[in-house]
Amino acid sequence: MNSGNAIVNPSHAPATSSDETAYRKSGLGSHTLLGFETRYGEAQRMAAEAKAKRKTSGKCCKVADPDSDAARFRREAIELRLTVRDRLENGFVLPFDRDIAGRWRRAFAEEGLRSENDPILKLFVTLVPKGGRARASNDKATLDVQSRSKLLTLDYAYIELNKEFLGAIRIDCDGVFAAPGHLLLGLEELVRDGKIPCLPHIIVGDLLDDGTYHRPHFIFLLPPRTAVWKSNNKRCRRDIVRLFLGVSSGLTEALLPLGADPAAPATTMRMKNPLSPLWHTMTPNRHDMPTLSDYADWVDTRSSREALVRQAAAVQSGMGLKASNVTFNTLRERGTALLIEWHFTPDIRMRGSKAALADHLHVALEDYARTMELDDTRLSYVIAKVADRLAMDFDPAKLQGGKNRQRLLHVVEGMTNVRDRQRAGAEFSQGVRRERSLEKLVAAYATMLERSETLSPERLASRAGVSRSTAYRHFSACQQICANRCIDKKVGITPCNNNPGTGSG
Repeated sequence: MNSGNAIVNPSHAPATSSDETAYRKSGLGSHTLLGFETRYGEAQRMAAEAKAKRKTSGKCCKVADPDSDAARFRREAIELRLTVRDRLENGFVLPFDRDIAGRWRRAFAEEGLRSENDPILKLFVTLVPKGGRARASNDKATLDVQSRSKLLTLDYAYIELNKEFLGAIRIDCDGVFAAPGHLLLGLEELVRDGKIPCLPHIIVGDLLDDGTYHRPHFIFLLPPRTAVWKSNNKRCRRDIVRLFLGVSSGLTEALLPLGADPAAPATTMRMKNPLSPLWHTMTPNRHDMPTLSDYADWVDTRSSREALVRQAAAVQSGMGLKASNVTFNTLRERGTALLIEWHFTPDIRMRGSKAALADHLHVALEDYARTMELDDTRLSYVIAKVADRLAMDFDPAKLQGGKNRQRLLHVVEGMTNVRDRQRAGAEFSQGVRRERSLEKLVAAYATMLERSETLSPERLASRAGVSRSTAYRHFSACQQICANRCIDKKVGITPCNNNPGTGSG
């Protein structure tokens, strides 16, 4: 029909392309199927469409918000890269005088990195956590994450190593030396005498303008891949951790003559940063690196911290072990009483750091020593050890009922046999009880004399609150002591009414 011919008349249809012509010749023209597409082809097509969409939207989209988190992170990353580049190119610069790490420091500059040509310091760098997790500060009491760059973090005065894998043993030293060389001579003498197996791998301290070297830290590094795992994981070997603590105590005991401080905790991994330009750093030992077992063969790993603190007080005060230990006991009892009082009041002095608490204790114990007529210039060393020990180990749950360990250190000095130490301690305790009983009896005897009461061992025992056997044993001593006191008063031309029947004397 004409109408049908009109529909398919080529003269009225639009011109077709060669692709369309090939398509119709393929026999697919009568179907809706246009062709085939593989998964690979689909992925390429979708990627191309997404790329084209991004280009199109990027031309007409609005400018990104400068206050958004993405923009802020981008600016911080750029600033961090520029700061790191400046540190590498221009070195460390302290632009003006300021108070850092406990003292006023003048402006200075130091080129390069300390670890560039030093293998020991490079090993130390590996013990510091990665950037963003490493904690550091210019104030040892408040360490925190300072930068996401490890390189910039290593410029701070104090740093904290990895606390889960302990790869270094830090020994604090309270000594002040005429020069760094004098300290090295003292350490070399300890090595020659067999006190320590080797020199510290790192020594970092404060070198003042007058040349004196103040309060260095001795850092003994463990060989690579031999760090001690310290964790709450049940697979963690506690005996190895105890060996680490024992070696630390043994090294501290060996270094006591140079002023080692046993009150400092061993596993905090906080220390003066040897890579910081603020300190003077030495690496005298680059060859000998004993293992933990090697250290244990050289030093005494059985030393307790309490005994070491008391020994350090005796060494630094120069008072001798007996006088120092007796004074230590007196001050420790007073310090414990002050902590109990301050804790349960509560006192504002308990709110600060442990270092601040130690300072408050030091001031209070100095005042107490003056009231007790313990005015000795050497006493400040004992007070410092007592204050540091009590503050660092402060635990509210253990304030009451704590044991005063090593209080008889001066009695059992030099005794290695356990039975001998126990016998000496028992004899000392018996002597203390005997003296206290005698003091009670003498006071009761003097009171009964003043009141002209009938004197007998039975009455004296009842009045003094001691057993009759003790009163019988000390009755004659009480008579003699009171009679001597009466004679002393007569010599001093002081009336004596202690002896009934003698009148005013």
